[in-house]
Amino acid sequence: MKKVSIQRSERSTVPFVSEFEIRYSKQAEKFFEKNQRFSREETRGLILQSVKHLMKIEASNLDIKPLHGELAGSYRLRKGNIRIIFSYEHDEIVIAHVETIDFRGNVY
Repeated sequence: MKKVSIQRSERSTVPFVSEFEIRYSKQAEKFFEKNQRFSREETRGLILQSVKHLMKIEASNLDIKPLHGELAGSYRLRKGNIRIIFSYEHDEIVIAHVETIDFRGNVY
């Protein structure tokens, strides 16, 4: 898995774990700055739903696929033309790392 420098993180409590934190890479932050149509709050909701789905806590109809090769251990979330590459760790705190957000042709 490629290394990602983390610039910003958000934390909140959710019912299924004591804490949930999302960390955004610099690339993800730049995407939010350039594209006002796709908000940080919308991304947060999608990632939270995805992690709940992957942990088999809540069913969802999101388009989530595990990645292979260099990005093994990460997942791809598709929302229209946007692709979100993320991974997560689960212990007492669930931490999701948003590695990349970009349009379909630029993300991989």
